[in-house]
Amino acid sequence: MYKLIIGNVRVTVDDDSIKREQAAAYAKQAISAAGQQGKLLSHVGLSAGPDGIEVATTEKAGCRMIRKSIKQSMLDGILDAAQEKMYPSGTFSQKDSWFDSQTGQEWRGTEVEDARTEVLAKLEEWIKSASSTN
Repeated sequence: MYKLIIGNVRVTVDDDSIKREQAAAYAKQAISAAGQQGKLLSHVGLSAGPDGIEVATTEKAGCRMIRKSIKQSMLDGILDAAQEKMYPSGTFSQKDSWFDSQTGQEWRGTEVEDARTEVLAKLEEWIKSASSTN
């Protein structure tokens, strides 16, 4: 018995007579077939059976819609970074002012809040359009 990892999928080979290359090929084929059906696997079990190699798969727990693509994860990271920049959580940060470090300009008051709201709304709109174009 030995184990392999292919991507995020654990592979357990129960019979040592199955060569590593052969096990990897069967596991990749099972992962690919599951992907074509919209499934994500967490485990592939391979064993020697009377008709050849038997493949048992385990799908990842949780709703597929909850999991993110790398693109969605990146877009969420951009939005999180923008929100932290716009509304810093630091104790000593001033919430009603904006300072431009490149020009030295500083703004205060309601125009800062209005601009923040508008910029974040546009960013969220862009992220929605970018995430829908898979």
